[in-house]
Amino acid sequence: NITNYAFLDDGKKVKIYVNLPGVGDCGDDNIAIDYTERSLCLTVKGYIPSPSASKEKEEDKGELIMDSAPETVKEIIDERKEDRCLTFAQLYGDIEKATFKKKPDKVIITLKKKDESKWNSIIAW
Repeated sequence: NITNYAFLDDGKKVKIYVNLPGVGDCGDDNIAIDYTERSLCLTVKGYIPSPSASKEKEEDKGELIMDSAPETVKEIIDERKEDRCLTFAQLYGDIEKATFKKKPDKVIITLKKKDESKWNSIIAW
C-alpha cells in the first residue's frame, strides 16, 4: 500500500501528490483511479521500485536471501514488479470527479469537490 502522500486544498479542488520514483515508466493502462462521492482508490500495477527504494526495503528486512537466480533480464524485471494502492475509504467531503496525471516520479490526483468547503485532511475523522 502507498502510505506517503501530500495534499493541497485549492478551493473547488484538492490535489494529492504521490511520490513513486520511476512511475513514469509504467504504462498508462497500468494506472487506474476508481472513486465514488466519498471514496478513492489509486492503483499502480506492475510498478518497478527505483534501486534506492529497493535498497531501503532490503535494509528494513535486515538481510537479503536469494534462493534462486533468475535466468533472464525479463525474469529479473518481472520479479521486481509490484502493485501499489492508495485507498481512502471515507474522504473528508463529497467529490464530483477524480482524475490523475502521471509524471516521471509522481502521480498527481485531482479531486473536484461538490462544494468549496475547506478540507483539513483527506480522510474523514
